[in-house]
Amino acid sequence: MTDPESRMRERELERRRENELKDLEVEADHSKRPLEGLSRANLTTWPREQDDAAAERVHGHDEERSEALSRSQIPPRPPHHDE
Repeated sequence: MTDPESRMRERELERRRENELKDLEVEADHSKRPLEGLSRANLTTWPREQDDAAAERVHGHDEERSEALSRSQIPPRPPHHDE
């Protein structure tokens, strides 16, 4: 049997783990988001070619890095305790 603090920590870790997994699920969904297209960012003086020229070099692997970092934040499953 485990003490109440230990059970509380295990529940918190499990809650965090579930939330991180939900976050990864949302991040993996690349469908259109409800607010996409409402931005007025196209009214800028920044030349589009300036973005496109370095985008692949600078941001080419952002998605893989972001997913790896997100996965590293998922707490491990707590060991199963018989109570």
